[in-house]
Amino acid sequence: MSSATPPPGERLPMNLKLAHGAGSITLGIKETGLTTFFMIYYNQVLGFDPRTVSMILIIAMLIDALADPLIGRLSDATRTRLGRRLPWLYGAAVPMALAWALLWMSPGLASHSTLGLALNVIAVRILVSACEIPSISLVAELTRDYDERTALMRYRFLFGWLGGLSATALAYGYFLKSDDPTRNGLLEPGGYWAFGLFGAVMILLSTLGSAYGQQRRILALPPRPPVQRHGIALLSDILLAFRNPAFVALTSGALFVITSYATSIAATNYLMLYVWRLTDEQLAWYPAGLAVAVFAAFVFVGIAHRRFGKRDTAIAAILFSGAIGFLPYAARNMGLWFDLGSWSSMLLLIGFMTVSLFGLIVANISAASMVAEIVEAHEMEHGTRIEGVFFAGYLMVQKCAHALGIFLVGQLIAFAGLGGRVRPEDFAPQTATAMAWIFAVLMVCIAIAAALLLRRYGIDRASHEARVAALASTAAASPDSQSPQP
Repeated sequence: MSSATPPPGERLPMNLKLAHGAGSITLGIKETGLTTFFMIYYNQVLGFDPRTVSMILIIAMLIDALADPLIGRLSDATRTRLGRRLPWLYGAAVPMALAWALLWMSPGLASHSTLGLALNVIAVRILVSACEIPSISLVAELTRDYDERTALMRYRFLFGWLGGLSATALAYGYFLKSDDPTRNGLLEPGGYWAFGLFGAVMILLSTLGSAYGQQRRILALPPRPPVQRHGIALLSDILLAFRNPAFVALTSGALFVITSYATSIAATNYLMLYVWRLTDEQLAWYPAGLAVAVFAAFVFVGIAHRRFGKRDTAIAAILFSGAIGFLPYAARNMGLWFDLGSWSSMLLLIGFMTVSLFGLIVANISAASMVAEIVEAHEMEHGTRIEGVFFAGYLMVQKCAHALGIFLVGQLIAFAGLGGRVRPEDFAPQTATAMAWIFAVLMVCIAIAAALLLRRYGIDRASHEARVAALASTAAASPDSQSPQP
């Protein structure tokens, strides 16, 4: 009998964890660009209506989301001399980097062609999925250990956030920093092409480096028998995944966890400019708070999972984030805050944002980590392993959540009258107050919905380890059987 994955309890080498995690740098850069900077660039710099920009992002996400289960199932069935799943990373790296660079380096073309812009965004998203889905699906193949899977997901999120953090820090501190102290660099077109080129280079190097760093380990995994690729088999596996009770419970809760994150990040630049009146110099401190949140979450989440489990950690973290995130907006609007635009205001705001982001990151890591245990639950019931389908389904829900978050921010921007180019000093104070209340209350409601839905997820450490032991016992009783088919 050859096991599909290394046995529980085996500790994966650090170089493998680092190589696997590095693959998520691409996702971090893409999410940072499309969620944090894309809207303000095409709206306030190039003059697109915010509803048009948000609709382009939403349509691209939905098309990408529909493609995800197919990509996941095809990656389950991939068998090549380079190993399973890795050919997807090698094949998509170069076109993905080119598509990303084009998105930021051709504003003249984009401003005359909404369709061309939409196609460019769709291409970026699908190419990133063609790397991310096969890459993250390896979590369930590389180990069955509950804590080692948490470790792999921690490194994935760490590298993803480091990629996004590097792009964010360089954007605020270098690429999008104006030489004129009276102007805001986020509202000037000059630095966006360099921001896009930096991202393209990072995407290319991280994707190829991650694939190469994992190749020896992947080639050493026991082979799986070939599987049928016809449409009925693909559709059957996808439908099975979305009928799994644990998967339905997880994805329904994760929809709101990720919506909270997407809404927060997509609204950041607008809120910091128009609600908090931060300057270029003050904006440059935001990535520092983000870095603290990322590294604190990286350290904390493993400890929390060992003590409280993944589900309860996710629930506590999202509620904590919503409560902390509400406080500065309430204090501002009730007159209990420092003068807007002052350094005291900025420092306190960054402090609250850092703590709230810490909770959001812990909740996101915890929810994503819960997917891997569903693989064995499905294997127990159906005798097959479809890691790619489950992770693709989760990413599909993640993209729908991002679309929902961007839609909400687009509506908030339109409500605030930011459809055209507006300087922060020209923005009406009463509108800023209304914008702040809407955002703060919305984030609390989303956090509560996420917590209530995640409570229905029933897989914990004990039940997972019992399934792994049962699967091992079954395998030992059938020494001539083949590895479980995908």
